[in-house]
Amino acid sequence: MMTTKLGDMLHPSCIELNLSEKKKPEILRKLVRMVSQSVDIRDPDAIFEALMERERISSTGIGNGIAIPHCLTPQVDSTHIAFARKLGGAKFDSVDNQPVALFFLLVGPEGNPNLHLKALSKLARYLHDGSFCDVLMGAGSPEEVIEAFASKERL
Repeated sequence: MMTTKLGDMLHPSCIELNLSEKKKPEILRKLVRMVSQSVDIRDPDAIFEALMERERISSTGIGNGIAIPHCLTPQVDSTHIAFARKLGGAKFDSVDNQPVALFFLLVGPEGNPNLHLKALSKLARYLHDGSFCDVLMGAGSPEEVIEAFASKERL
């Protein structure tokens, strides 16, 4: 049974607390690059293209300063998460037209959409908790981000 513990899917190398990129394509490319540094991805460009295609359908900027770009792809064998924070936010065509400060990339294998959907649902639920988002905004290290998820999952 694959885990749906989000903290287990997050690795320190997939966390960027001072995102410098300012535009959606640059941010998506950076998130894919972060995952590909810790996971063997067959074709990172294919993931980027899938994410851009998803964004053309509708923005994954869900409001309240949060975006959750995601896709299912044959490029990975398990679900992976990357997290980037941009203090001050970036334009991401969010549903509320507000800048996005917290970016979560979810990339999952095409063969296991259930795990991907469970992770996406759990992440969205966590991010509806304002105090949890405050912890992420104030985290000083990747380990603090991972601990925030671990604490949330212990509740």
